[in-house]
Amino acid sequence: MTRDSSILVSPGAETAVAQPPAGDLARAWALSSAAAISVGFARFDYALILPAMKTDLALTYAQAGWLNTVNGLGYLLGALLAIFAVGRLGNRRLFAWGTLLTAAAVFGTGLTHDLAWLAIWRFLAGLGGAGAFVCGGVLAGALGARAIVIFFGCGIGFGLMAGGAVLPWLFHVYGSVVWPQAWLLVGAVCLLLCIPAIRASGGIPEPSSRHLAASGRWRDCSAVYLAYFVFGLGYIAYMTFMIAWVRQQGGDSGQLTTLVSAMWMALGLASLSAAVLWRGLLARSRDGRVMSAALLVLVLGAALPLALNGVAGIMASAVLVGVSVGIVPSSVTHFVKANLPPPAWGGTMAVATSLFAAGQVIGPVACGWLSDHYGSLSVGLAASAAVLMLAAALAALQRALGSAA
Repeated sequence: MTRDSSILVSPGAETAVAQPPAGDLARAWALSSAAAISVGFARFDYALILPAMKTDLALTYAQAGWLNTVNGLGYLLGALLAIFAVGRLGNRRLFAWGTLLTAAAVFGTGLTHDLAWLAIWRFLAGLGGAGAFVCGGVLAGALGARAIVIFFGCGIGFGLMAGGAVLPWLFHVYGSVVWPQAWLLVGAVCLLLCIPAIRASGGIPEPSSRHLAASGRWRDCSAVYLAYFVFGLGYIAYMTFMIAWVRQQGGDSGQLTTLVSAMWMALGLASLSAAVLWRGLLARSRDGRVMSAALLVLVLGAALPLALNGVAGIMASAVLVGVSVGIVPSSVTHFVKANLPPPAWGGTMAVATSLFAAGQVIGPVACGWLSDHYGSLSVGLAASAAVLMLAAALAALQRALGSAA
């Protein structure tokens, strides 16, 4: 893998020397710790802890969805702030502070039983997660297409695998009352992972940044923007409630724990494998077709357990969702990198992520409301699969924008 360092340095840093490919990949892996923190642990592993919180705190599905919606609100605000702050503060600084804030908020979630304080900590985790995820993606983009997939797919996959290996068994042995200890454990891991992520960001030249409007291309990105919004609306319902749905199917406690653990680890392992399976297609793409293909795989994964009962449907669903869910943000980041000049990357990604976050705000509470109303999580999950199909159709309409220079 090669990269042209001349387009990555900010004004006044023209003398920076490109690092060898091995150094780039090592930085990409270290950067992916931030994706593990902000998405794998803070957002997705909430689904593993949610059933215990719901039982111990006597939450409705709407309240449980609200705790993920408020996380999305924080993420939305963080992305909006990044639009205006990235040009002044830079991607590296926003990345570092966002990563630290997310890790601290995850830890703080285990310090209270009060629903209002839980919402505050979830909000702060989302607020910091936007900086970590948006700016981390931009910094990974500076290292090339392979680094983008490593950042999103492998970072998220690690968080999923670690959570799946430990958290279901923690609740199986000690019961629902230990959900605060689960958050404290996850938070401690996140705080440790801040170290390699922030150190890696310091070795990547800062792309100069300007507001997206300065690029004059935002209207040309409308299809991918809309698809990203609808993706946020649809996928988060699966990632919030799928574990609760699996547990609703009934069965022996030990068997259910084994199934939940295996499913979440399969989800993470598939996400890790996405770096190999999709990188060639992603590297050659400049339009929305890879994003659309990933969304179609995601639709199949989201709908499969509703159509195919039993362990086979659940495990196949986990593999299909895992291999595709991280590719959607990867494809958006690569689209921006391939079609726009480096100074517009940070602002463009912040706008795209704001729309994505807006979808995440609506998705969990909408799915929770539908599930409460109809008395079944299957209704909410079926609606999310239909929404994801719409996202795939929108992404397919996106065309390349011409020269990125």
